[in-house]
Amino acid sequence: MPLPRANTGKNRCPHKSPHTGRTGISVAKKLLQSNDNQLKDKIATRAKEFYKGVEVKPLQIDVVANLACGRDTFLLAGTGFGKSRIAEIYHTLLPQRANGVVLVLNPLDALGNNQVEEKVGLFTEINLTKLTFNPFVANKIKHGAYNFVYLSPEIFMNNKLWDLVYFSAEFQDCLALVVVDEAHMIYIWGVVESSHGKSQSLQLLVRHEDNGTFRPYYGKIGLHLQCRNNAPLLLLLATCCPVAIEGIMKCLKLSTKTLDSRRTGAT
Repeated sequence: MPLPRANTGKNRCPHKSPHTGRTGISVAKKLLQSNDNQLKDKIATRAKEFYKGVEVKPLQIDVVANLACGRDTFLLAGTGFGKSRIAEIYHTLLPQRANGVVLVLNPLDALGNNQVEEKVGLFTEINLTKLTFNPFVANKIKHGAYNFVYLSPEIFMNNKLWDLVYFSAEFQDCLALVVVDEAHMIYIWGVVESSHGKSQSLQLLVRHEDNGTFRPYYGKIGLHLQCRNNAPLLLLLATCCPVAIEGIMKCLKLSTKTLDSRRTGAT
């Protein structure tokens, strides 16, 4: 199965998002009362102001526009493309007085630490680990004190304190965007989990930079991500085969009606 076809219509962004029942924070309505080109121009202008004159890439703007319209998006791009900027630009489109939260799932704590360091002075952010997550921090996150919250699949799927935060009405009303980094691991870890005890060769697929720790949580992550108050979902991939795309869509219960894809070098 190839990546879902990108929606390139001139007015793919109607006055309301394709996600129905959205009660949380979303992009300012004035931005959405535009055709596709107008929306991209507004995003480019906002990004240039935010980054003090630095031009952003057309594909970054395109993905942000897609998310602004409420469409879940696959982005296939290599290291160095600047994938993390997409969520930053998206956040600048949210109402200024709103406590909009971007939730980022990382396979490695080190990735979260790096991204937190990059955002110092630009946003409020936290990388949740077993050492940093406590009831005081949980209460702050619950009420939107941090613009960006980074966490591992273990905490997202297997932490009772996090469950109290994530499933609360307060946090769901603050949730503006969910980002899954290294999203191909959803498929790989899910395959290994379903084959546990049957094939050691499959378990070798999950050898990663975290000392080869086996994590089945990505394979079950779709159950939690279905509860995100219809916030758009950004899936970041460096590489991914068609069967993995199909597996990710099945795991996350994604519909092609609200799903697009973008990739570097695409025509």
